[in-house]
Amino acid sequence: MTEQPAVETLVKTVLEPRKGPAPAEGPSNRERFLEALVLCLANLYTRMPLPGTMFDRAMLRVLTDGMEDTDASKFANRTEDWIRLEGIVRAAEGQKAYLISRTSMAVLSSTTSRGTLGEAMEAALAKYLEKPPSEALRKSTRQMGSYFLTRIARS
Repeated sequence: MTEQPAVETLVKTVLEPRKGPAPAEGPSNRERFLEALVLCLANLYTRMPLPGTMFDRAMLRVLTDGMEDTDASKFANRTEDWIRLEGIVRAAEGQKAYLISRTSMAVLSSTTSRGTLGEAMEAALAKYLEKPPSEALRKSTRQMGSYFLTRIARS
């Protein structure tokens, strides 16, 4: 399978409404991280070229649902640190606000038949904030996060 059809499938599954049963147990930290990566990038992509925060309260509430408060706080802080330290985003000068890095912006600008990858991430974020995401949406979002990481690793 070529790369373009794979991203097309991911974008399609995120943008098309699906219904499904709630998962029996919560997602792993790695799965939450992949979702967090997509939601963070979507949040910043919306604001480009202005800086913004990686997460807001509503996003974190969805991502950390079912976690103890202490674990949720550690998860949010470590996720933010990893995204920053890996150069996916860069800190705005003198602020605790971030901008998408040039290489991340290039990957987010990848075009699909339904817009850019960044726009698909924005659509996923909107669906997460609209109502609790279905397991199908969460799975597609995780796959989108994995896809983003494979693309940025080649940059």
